[in-house]
Amino acid sequence: MLNFIFNFYEKKLIENLSSSSVENILEKMNDNNYYFPYNIWKKYFDTNSIEGGKEISWFAYREIERINDINKFEFLRKICENPESNKDLINKSLFALGHLAKNTKNKLVFEYLMEKIKTEDEANKETILIAITNCEKPKDYNLEPIYDILKNARIGLKTSATISLKKSENPETEKNLIQALAIEKNQHFQEMTASTLSDIGTEISLPILKEKLKTGKGRDYKYFLNNAIEEIEARKNNR
Repeated sequence: MLNFIFNFYEKKLIENLSSSSVENILEKMNDNNYYFPYNIWKKYFDTNSIEGGKEISWFAYREIERINDINKFEFLRKICENPESNKDLINKSLFALGHLAKNTKNKLVFEYLMEKIKTEDEANKETILIAITNCEKPKDYNLEPIYDILKNARIGLKTSATISLKKSENPETEKNLIQALAIEKNQHFQEMTASTLSDIGTEISLPILKEKLKTGKGRDYKYFLNNAIEEIEARKNNR
């Protein structure tokens, strides 16, 4: 019975968010309270644990990830350009723009984000990179700002950059990833680079992946390298 009640109100929250304005959804992305009546149940029966995926903000993020109205671009752009906008609102708007670029496959939105990523602080750069990870990136998309991060940023941001290059169709992307894989020693970075190469890599990535595999240690590390090699070889054989 309790699950039925929770599911009913979850569905109601989702429906309300789906019919809300972008402005309202951005506001709800900051609401870390549990939805009603889950908040009441937690208050009296489960005060010691924290459960993700039940906060109002979680549902708001899932809703903004579905944004697909290109007419919202100008509204979100103005927030980002307004000197009176607070940092958190700008961050949320950049996240929304990344998903708008993904869902509409709109080059203008993507190129706007590539211009913003040059000048934003690290937190906003990270948000943009995360939001555009699943964007399709045709050959004519400008990815130079991401390549620059891949070469010059701190390791955390470099790792987000290497992940964000999935779905890139530009041959320069693979070259940049191979170069980064040869230079960067951080194991997690190498794992994520291998993961991206498993998505977009060609046979030119195979030598360095196989070389890393020979000396690599750790089950997870070897998994990422092996998977990349297998995916690339499968694509090569299916041509």
